[in-house]
Amino acid sequence: MKFDRRSEPYNFILSYTSALQAGSRVLFLGKEHDKNAVILAKLGVHVEVLDSDDKALLAVQEAAREANVFLITRHTRLEYWQVPHTYDAIILGNFPLSKSKHRTLFDKILSALAPRGIFVAKSWKDEVSKDSEQDPYNFISLYTLFQDLPCQLLKIDKELIGNRYLIRAVLQKN
Repeated sequence: MKFDRRSEPYNFILSYTSALQAGSRVLFLGKEHDKNAVILAKLGVHVEVLDSDDKALLAVQEAAREANVFLITRHTRLEYWQVPHTYDAIILGNFPLSKSKHRTLFDKILSALAPRGIFVAKSWKDEVSKDSEQDPYNFISLYTLFQDLPCQLLKIDKELIGNRYLIRAVLQKN
């Protein structure tokens, strides 16, 4: 399935989270969550947004204020993130992630997910040279990583849009 970048936040992320019951807990990590966080808060979902970028957090707070919804924002880096409770869904936005931190981050995310919780991730990666035989964004290593974690891989794909790859993954905790 192809996604239109202008409506992609609604199509992709919400297709996996819009069925959550009112009162469910959702955590957004990374960037570009203001639209989706507000939509889920309007549906009665308890939304938390965690980011280390003050401007991004202010944008989320402003979007929530304009929509007259409540959500929690927390300023912290993922390395220092402490899991206060479990979540029914965790959304990882446009987040640059070094290969060396994949396992640590995904272990922490899965420990924060409730049983049968959903993890949805999307990220951009600049295109690798066409002459290179490297796997863009270490796609194969991500797939292998997910195989080794206590979850089911529901979707993983990449799409070349312009000169960048859009990477999408959806996992469900066992």
